[in-house]
This record gives sequence, C-alpha cells and structure tokens, in this order.
Amino acid sequence: MHSLIVEDDGKNIFGASVRKLRTERRLTQEGLAEKANVSLRYIQMIEAGVSFPRMRNLRDLRRALGCRWDDLLAKL
Repeated sequence: MHSLIVEDDGKNIFGASVRKLRTERRLTQEGLAEKANVSLRYIQMIEAGVSFPRMRNLRDLRRALGCRWDDLLAKL
C-alpha cells in the first residue's frame, strides 16, 4: 500500500480543497464518505487536516468528487 508523506500545512490545504470541492457539489460529509466508500470519521479527519489519504483512498475521493487530479492536489 502506498502512502504519501505530507507536512501538516499540506494536510490542512488538502483538507480545505476536499471541503471546497465537496460543498461545491452539494455533498454532505456523509454523502462523500458513502460515495468514496470510507467512513464519515475519515472524511472529518481529512477536512480537519489531521489525516491525508493513502493512494487508494485518494483515488476514490477524486472519483467521488468527480474532479481532476489538479483540482484536488494543485495547492500542495
């Protein structure tokens, strides 16, 4: 399983990007978690900048949000 090492600032930036994309798509945290097949707590931790997803979950989040990689990772 691949994982990325991301500094705390990167986690916060990524979490803000996920939150922005999620709200633009009018998804709740619960709705995003369901579409990405992860737990609500996991989405909450990502958006709070506490956690950064592993590659598989990152791919699933991108698909669930229906966005390009650039939209999700551009500010990292």
